Amino acid sequence: MSILRSIALLSLLPAAAPAAEALATRGQATYEKKIKPMLEQYCFDCHADGMDKGNFTFDKYTEYSALRSDMKFWDHVRQQIVTHVMPPEKKDKPSLVQRDEMVAWIDDAIFWFDPTKPDPGHVTYRRLNRTEYNNTVKDLLYVDSRPAREFPPDDTGYGYDNIGDVLSLSPMLMEKYLRASRAVADIAMDAATPGHADVEIVGRKFYKQKGETKEDGTRRWFFTNAEVSQRFGVPADGTYTVTLHVAATQVGGEHAKLGLKVNGKEESTFEVTQLWKADKPEFQAITQTLSLKAGETKLTVAFLNDQGDEKNPKASKKDRNVVLDKVELKGPHSLLAPRGSRFLRWLLNEKPVGLPAVQWTGEDLESGQGVAQKDTGGIRLSSKGYVKHPVQINSAGKYRITVKAGAQQAGEDPAKFDVRIAGNTVGAFSVTAKNQTPQTFNLDAQIPAGSHEIQIWFLNDYYEAATKADRNLWVHQVKIEGPLDKGGAIQAAAVPALVEKMGTRLFRRPMTSDEKTKWQEFATLAMKEGEKPLGALRFVLEGMLVSPSFLFRGDPQPVGAITDGSALIDEYSLASRLSYFFWSSPPDSKLLELASKGQLRQNLAAEMKRMIGDARAWSLTEDFAGQWLQIRDMDIVTPDVRRFPEWKGGVGFSMKKESQLFFDHIFRENRSIIDFLNADYTFADKKLADWYGLKDFKGDKFQKVSLVGTPRGGILTQGSVLTLTSGQTRTSPVKRGKYLLENILGTPPPPAPGGVPPLDEAKVRKSKMTLRDQFAEHRANTSCAGCHAFLDPMGFAFEHYDAIGRYREKEKDLPIDAAGTLVRGQAFQDMTQLREILARDMADDFTRNLAENMLTFALGRGLEHSDKPAIKEIVRRTKEDGYKFQSLTLAVIESVPFQKMRVGGEAE
Repeated sequence: MSILRSIALLSLLPAAAPAAEALATRGQATYEKKIKPMLEQYCFDCHADGMDKGNFTFDKYTEYSALRSDMKFWDHVRQQIVTHVMPPEKKDKPSLVQRDEMVAWIDDAIFWFDPTKPDPGHVTYRRLNRTEYNNTVKDLLYVDSRPAREFPPDDTGYGYDNIGDVLSLSPMLMEKYLRASRAVADIAMDAATPGHADVEIVGRKFYKQKGETKEDGTRRWFFTNAEVSQRFGVPADGTYTVTLHVAATQVGGEHAKLGLKVNGKEESTFEVTQLWKADKPEFQAITQTLSLKAGETKLTVAFLNDQGDEKNPKASKKDRNVVLDKVELKGPHSLLAPRGSRFLRWLLNEKPVGLPAVQWTGEDLESGQGVAQKDTGGIRLSSKGYVKHPVQINSAGKYRITVKAGAQQAGEDPAKFDVRIAGNTVGAFSVTAKNQTPQTFNLDAQIPAGSHEIQIWFLNDYYEAATKADRNLWVHQVKIEGPLDKGGAIQAAAVPALVEKMGTRLFRRPMTSDEKTKWQEFATLAMKEGEKPLGALRFVLEGMLVSPSFLFRGDPQPVGAITDGSALIDEYSLASRLSYFFWSSPPDSKLLELASKGQLRQNLAAEMKRMIGDARAWSLTEDFAGQWLQIRDMDIVTPDVRRFPEWKGGVGFSMKKESQLFFDHIFRENRSIIDFLNADYTFADKKLADWYGLKDFKGDKFQKVSLVGTPRGGILTQGSVLTLTSGQTRTSPVKRGKYLLENILGTPPPPAPGGVPPLDEAKVRKSKMTLRDQFAEHRANTSCAGCHAFLDPMGFAFEHYDAIGRYREKEKDLPIDAAGTLVRGQAFQDMTQLREILARDMADDFTRNLAENMLTFALGRGLEHSDKPAIKEIVRRTKEDGYKFQSLTLAVIESVPFQKMRVGGEAE
């Protein structure tokens, strides 16, 4: 087709590009001299002179200018000519040269646009689809949840789910956005203080590193000099206490000795003085104070001085052994600043969110004096005395102590307690509530730096034997925060700047002055209503998450000179176009930095390379290729497992992965896009290799494999495409042919005429004829013949592959006939030869189709006739560079529709 069409073009086009008027005159002359006579000969008997078969006629236009301006009309004519559907069978038909002349005239007279005045097309204001919303929330707010899972499915247009014209905003979706904004803001603005560790590890959980040890129930015995270790998480930097509960058997004149290591570093050694009593085990608590760093820590316990005395008559004295019952870790005992979420740390430049604090429940407290019993989150003091907890104060100053306590009242006086720290009584309180109802008590106190013990003293225990009235105190919670005189990280004066910083990030561009004023006033109002600065920022974030500036894209600003009604888009908008095209997510800091300096456009090729090398570029495989090649649908494809029980093995997942890896490889490795048509390699795991009958496959995981010498090659013989284009019980030449024509070559067949009954599936199953023979009977209808002549040869070329992608030589014990002849005369015997024809003769058609699909996906809108010059330029550049995939991609992002916008109204 390409050679004949080039000849026709040369005969119709002058050496230099003409002006619009000259081209129109030349086009009209060509129409009158060449095109109209051909239309009269082959078309007018059914579609002119009062005839309008199919409700289509050339009679509705009497003037050439009106005829030429109806591009939709000529789109239809062009499709009928290219697909050879018209003229129908049994009619006089134009030659290939004549068809090419008509197509060339339509392309260059009807669809001609002045290359000196390119039209970038309309800008679509589009909301984020579900994928883009999840990715945007994740990348901007560091939130790992996927709130868009609760949103309604996105509509699709032009084959994609990112098309602005169909991404509507319903009341239900708006309600979902509001709910999601609250949930996302809760996570993003989480300012919780790091938790304190209270870990208990039984001896059995320690794993041996050297020497001889043995598990004994939950304990672990050391029989020789040995080491055991265990790892645990340390929540924050600080001082911790590690307590070993151990006992030993005694031999010789010295006690058993243990060593303690942290991350391989020796900390200390201890003597075990508690003797093992088999009938009534008791354990010695050995406590060590350690300074630990946040993260994973390895704790090692070593038995150091094993000794034996075989001559001792007592069995218990023959060998010195140690038993480890458990190890406890508590801390840190110092106050910790709220680290905050990752988003808050970014917002505050890693400064703490608030005051350092430490908080314990009653169960964390230990009895100091008197009778105390732990009781479901609290601790009960049933006699005069106190409970305690160690605390490390790193900086002297004023601290706020909060105690949450309740009481069981008895006698005339309420229960009373005081708070003591660093040897001083810093506050005394009365619990007035009855029935153990908790009350909260606050005090501010000066506390010196150092290691201290905070004590809660129960002062007035009371018991009356006659009535059994008993006064007890429950301590539920103790909190210390400060120093108060050092202030917190977020002050009211800092909120306006933080609002601007947050808005710039969420809107993916600098905020306008009106936006800054509006959101800063909102934060100020929240603080006037009693919110602290952090709470005000949280409300602002929640509001921004439902703002059109967050939810929508496509409001670029023109920059530079305005020429013929168009101008370049601003670089922030260009950054968003790039990132959502390649990553389905917002621009990163590098893109925004270049945009802020006005340097993104001049570094476009380098940035494209960087973005393709990023892991996020897998999104182009999932979101673009998944829809262009329809491999997303492998998640819902359902072959009849009664007919194909082998499908149950999960091979469908492998098929989808194969196609994804195949696309990703061609894209990232910048291979020729013609590999999609006829590559001699693919990607397979063991399951798929067996399915395809690939020999010498080693291993189980996915790897690149050769297809040389096999009946497979390119995307068309991959299991995903073959399965997706089949029915549940059989192959579908119509679906497969339509897929090749529409998804691969971009030349969809016309829709089937109404009233034509489908194949009788029961007859298909029972008949001894092949599917091809049955189709021959079915297509006897003359209204179907033209379309099927275009469609069937390509569809039946797939017949060597069954409905779930396996290769076969026979159908119903009859040899399969996969041969065919295309409408332009190329003959083939099977899919292998058809793939060679596609790669040799139709490379430009495939390139055009891929360019159209990528530009549609990149722009989020359907292409218009004014986009045809951009597509031609993309194809030209791609072809000149050996059909390299990244050459095509660069041409897409450098194209007029991607780079520019209309200014001053819609272009004609």
